[in-house]
Amino acid sequence: MDTTALTGIRLKEEVDLLAFFEKSLNLKAINNLMAFKERESPDNFLPFYMRGYYLPVSREFGGKLYVLCREVASSLGFADGAIEFYVSNSADFNATSIYSSQPEHAHVIIFNRALLEKISEDQLRFVVGHEVGHIIFQHSYASRVIGFVYPDGSQVPPIMNKLYDLWSKLCEISCDRVGLVASGSIQSSVEALFRISSGLEEKYFDLTYDSLVQLAEHTFEEMKAHPSYLSISHPANPVRIKALLTFEQSQQYHQLLAGAPATDDHALDLAMDEVLSILRRTPLNDQEQTELRFLASSGLLLMGATESCNKDEYDYLINMLSQYIQWPPMYLQSLEKENLTDVMVDEARTIVEKYPYRTRDLLATLFPVIIRDRRIDDRELEFFVRVGTQELHITASEVFDLLLNGIRAMYRPLA
Repeated sequence: MDTTALTGIRLKEEVDLLAFFEKSLNLKAINNLMAFKERESPDNFLPFYMRGYYLPVSREFGGKLYVLCREVASSLGFADGAIEFYVSNSADFNATSIYSSQPEHAHVIIFNRALLEKISEDQLRFVVGHEVGHIIFQHSYASRVIGFVYPDGSQVPPIMNKLYDLWSKLCEISCDRVGLVASGSIQSSVEALFRISSGLEEKYFDLTYDSLVQLAEHTFEEMKAHPSYLSISHPANPVRIKALLTFEQSQQYHQLLAGAPATDDHALDLAMDEVLSILRRTPLNDQEQTELRFLASSGLLLMGATESCNKDEYDYLINMLSQYIQWPPMYLQSLEKENLTDVMVDEARTIVEKYPYRTRDLLATLFPVIIRDRRIDDRELEFFVRVGTQELHITASEVFDLLLNGIRAMYRPLA
């Protein structure tokens, strides 16, 4: 199978998010700069290090593992030598792939020893296919550039952090599809996911394939009813299994099995949108929904208090709202169709009545919109004081204290 045939099964939302990263950071330009320095210093070529400290899986002594890896790589469109495979003496139950942006250098896949010790050959085909999927979709290329731009995790803008977290999870689900194609068996693929999540051998379980699916389905429904948004690179196992089962039943997957190119599958897209909704950040309860609407409406009104909206102010607003919702720009566009003043007044009333302990924190959260453009406008100050005193019922003295403390801490004109 040609690798281009597999691009059609990639999650569209994952592709769209990558396009956003490309536009926001110019990933390709930065990667080209990094690649130039790597070519300039060939001693830094990663496999040189790996050959000394990891076990290469070669034709000479790779045995069944080499044959299996080559079979999977070949079935997914990679010539012999295009991917180098290694074994790491690590107790972590994991495998890793590294995309090479230099045509003269092979891509790399590393299996940890603990994984190989406890996984069957059929399940390993899924794992190898999954890692090859990361190479086909060039995921590590984007990750390494983003990691280069933001070497200190604490400096990542909140919206970028949230979107990258979602993108990382979608990448795993896209690659699970490639793993299924490589395996050819939904049963082995689901068993592999359970094995990876537990790290235990089959002798510890008394579970059939059907019971594994039922367990995943039940847990998935519980997660939908009680959502949480942990910043972990991989999606929860029930979500991965639900997504993989949905893909396995689709027209698109059966087109691939028949040797035809994968075409758009509207029914699959709709079903996946429901599955993936569990990964997208949305307000968890009425309080978060109220705070989101208040901050969004008052933030837009505060920016509109002057003649022109400043990009720095807008960037702060969407980063602030990203703690409540996955993609604030789209939310703001929908909110602007309503009467913003009415929305702000109504939500402020609810906050005062139900969540009065949040009034000062929310007003403080709103303050940086005033000074993000390194200017202080009288109209913005007047609006801010009105929101604090009239809508949130905070005393004028406290509002002025908040303003002065914020100015001293954050206001840096001409900086």
